Amino acid sequence: MTQMISTATDIPPYPRFGEIYRAFALSVDTKSKNREVDRLAREGEYDWSLLPALGEELILVPLSKYTDAEFTGLIDQFIQHLYQSYLRLVSTVCLDSLSRAETLPLLIENYFSLHGAALILGINKEFGGPNLMEFLDAEYHPIAVVFNWADEGGIAQLAKAAFPETTGTDKTNRDMVARWEQADQLPKITSIKLFTDALLDHGSSTQKEKVPHLRRWLIVARAITWLEQEAAPVPIRAIMRRHLLAGLPDFDIAMVLSKAVIEAGERISPLRMPALMLIENLKRTTPKKDGDQAKTKHDLADLVLLTAKHDPEGRTQFHLEWLKGRWQVLSGNYKEALPHYQRAIELANYRAGENQRQIVEEALVLAGYLGKKTFLNQLKHWAIAFQLFPSPRGDNTIEDWEIEHFRQQFHHVFPVTGRFIEVQVEENIAEQLPFLAFSEEEMKDKQADLRNPDRVFTIRFVDGQVRRWPQLRFFASMGRTAEVWSLLEKGASVDQLDESGASALLRAIQHATDTGEREILDLLLQQKHAKETLDRATNKKQLTPLICAIEYGEPDVVERLLELGATADQRGNIVDETPLYLCIAKLGFCCNPRMLYRYIYQHLLAEPDLIQREVLRRYNVSFAGVFGDERSIDAMMEYPQYRKVFAELIPALVEKEIARHSISKLVRIAELLLKHKANPNAAHQYPEPGRTPLMLAAENNSGLAFDTLMKFGGDPCRTDTAGMDCRKIAYAFDANEVVSYLRSVGYL
Repeated sequence: MTQMISTATDIPPYPRFGEIYRAFALSVDTKSKNREVDRLAREGEYDWSLLPALGEELILVPLSKYTDAEFTGLIDQFIQHLYQSYLRLVSTVCLDSLSRAETLPLLIENYFSLHGAALILGINKEFGGPNLMEFLDAEYHPIAVVFNWADEGGIAQLAKAAFPETTGTDKTNRDMVARWEQADQLPKITSIKLFTDALLDHGSSTQKEKVPHLRRWLIVARAITWLEQEAAPVPIRAIMRRHLLAGLPDFDIAMVLSKAVIEAGERISPLRMPALMLIENLKRTTPKKDGDQAKTKHDLADLVLLTAKHDPEGRTQFHLEWLKGRWQVLSGNYKEALPHYQRAIELANYRAGENQRQIVEEALVLAGYLGKKTFLNQLKHWAIAFQLFPSPRGDNTIEDWEIEHFRQQFHHVFPVTGRFIEVQVEENIAEQLPFLAFSEEEMKDKQADLRNPDRVFTIRFVDGQVRRWPQLRFFASMGRTAEVWSLLEKGASVDQLDESGASALLRAIQHATDTGEREILDLLLQQKHAKETLDRATNKKQLTPLICAIEYGEPDVVERLLELGATADQRGNIVDETPLYLCIAKLGFCCNPRMLYRYIYQHLLAEPDLIQREVLRRYNVSFAGVFGDERSIDAMMEYPQYRKVFAELIPALVEKEIARHSISKLVRIAELLLKHKANPNAAHQYPEPGRTPLMLAAENNSGLAFDTLMKFGGDPCRTDTAGMDCRKIAYAFDANEVVSYLRSVGYL
């Protein structure tokens, strides 16, 4: 028997996602020999990349072989909804006094069974089916109810119709179907297909019409019977029946669990005050008094003894390990702190609720400060699975820039003012700036080494940061034309990249964008570049020369890059967009500057989504914090002087952006990209999944751009993930130019 319950003390109170997926797959008999889900069930999120596709690979794809696409689509929607809902629950409600045996019945009764009842009701409404009150009645076998609904003769009549012969395989298969009503004989999904296929061959016309319904409902009946027999410690059918009779009430599962935590917490009440006092005295940012280090160490030792006495199962152990780790950090013992955080992470998983995020945050900056890439990689896998970070696009889960980001955040999370005063703080503890600041005089003193044209400079910045840049890239970014000219004459390689993956050409485009000076850019555009250089995206911000050229806004620069061999559809930027999509977005802002104003204003003041948080992290915005979601700006906006600054800043940003671009130039850039095989129908995932450049032109009411994209194969009938095509988008955004155009060419 496969149970989700375990008496082992190291099993977290919340079932892991791997356990839930495995139970679902076993219930519908699609698990096969998938070992990854077994490991996810045992260990949790050791590999973030498994979860996004797990439902499809483990359940949906196998299920689609035995039933119809509409039914599988409903199951898909259910899985996606349950995943997001359960993720919010696990990430919010701390269960630090409950065991799995105490939690699971509450979850099944007030959460899983409610979702399951809603799914069954949805299937019934969509396809029809048996009487749900009978189907969920403990007095009846669900499979028998399905057969009796499909045919008055029930299972015997349908089995005989499917397998009419009284000997041989027909008799064997008929006996197999007859046993499905028995408690110890659940049908396999292959047997369900065998039976329904046979019914299609030999049944009456009425029976044949019921075959699609039989397939669906036999799978549902099998699933619910398996769950009740194998996975649930409570009678789930009776509970689901009660939910349906009550109209699917919206239970506050967080309240139910929190109440249970409080009640169970009475057993460990002697730990409460000592733990709360330690949490208060070990706050990261609170100034400490003389003697606090020794006192908190003594209090920690006392709490260890109390925990061993009152919590022998270790349910609150993650708190203890967390406090031990924090004490070591506040004492300056960073290496000694790391094992405690590693243990706290392990114990907090699927238990600590919102505390889990804070523990991970502290562990990330500590591991970053110590350069522990392996541990950072493990933490990042978990954090991606729990949607604290977006999925990485490359092969590396943790990148070098990210380690530096976590290291820079260390003294923000653990400020010096919060350390014990007995600790001797390092001299080089000053926080790094979120930008590169250098001495202008020192940079002016740098001279080109013409004997070694590919020499790499070591650049030291005022806050101690160090970068290694090829000298051609250095002088290009500094706008020093004479040095660039001399180095090119001496044969300096234009394909030499700095440590971030940027070429001299990319830096020259950025310099021209910032200053309006393009002498160096024109010099470099005369040089032949390797295609890899032209298409190379920088490590952190994912900038390519072509993306930067569109930001610059000059068609001749875009044209020259394409002539040199840049790929017109090479994606870049953190949102993974094509140059054409970026161009049409810029065009929309030019057509409607108010839209750009709203866009900037909303991004500054609204709660950032996962991608926006990643942008803030990669652009090293200091107030964004470890996960890119800190909202220090909200506190700033409470002060009139800051509100005034923002009131002046946003119009200035809009004016600067609009001044750099023009509608005619952007349409010309779009035409150049299209002539070099840019795809007007390329689907993008952000901000609206499935949107294409043509759809964006419709949204922006860019009639001229829309016409240009149509001439190069734009498909106005293509839909995004939400089912919106260009016609619907144009109507939704009152895009009169595009509506008129579509009407004129016969699409409306």
